[in-house]
Amino acid sequence: MKVLIAVDDEPESEDALSFAQELLPDDAAVIVVNVARSTITPYGTIGGLGAAYAGSPTLSAEADLRAQELADRRAEEVAQRAGQAVHASDVRVEHGDVGPAICRVAEDEGVDLVVLGTHDRSGWSRLWFGSVSDHVVRHAPCPVLVVRR
Repeated sequence: MKVLIAVDDEPESEDALSFAQELLPDDAAVIVVNVARSTITPYGTIGGLGAAYAGSPTLSAEADLRAQELADRRAEEVAQRAGQAVHASDVRVEHGDVGPAICRVAEDEGVDLVVLGTHDRSGWSRLWFGSVSDHVVRHAPCPVLVVRR
């Protein structure tokens, strides 16, 4: 069995990781994926806020690159820590939109199951930030286990 566990640095992700640890057989091949969102937008650097807002000031190109490097380093640390916890055979940091990136890796690697947490957003929050878990459930090439807190 090949399993992809999607992680980020939120508590919901830690819950999904813990649940997966209990659920997975010892011989499962585990891929841990963290998707680093770009901090550089047409509106400037967003510094990890998760979404750009109109009129945000553009920092210098050097500051933009430092912010992106910091986001990438943090994503790598989270992925490595999660990978060690589940004895993953592969740990990756992808870039781009989170949902499509998870689905792309799942398809490319021929995984049998995707495990991820959910923020359980609704209303305006869901409209603004979107729902990664909804996207993955609808577009993944395999079954998806969404773990709630």
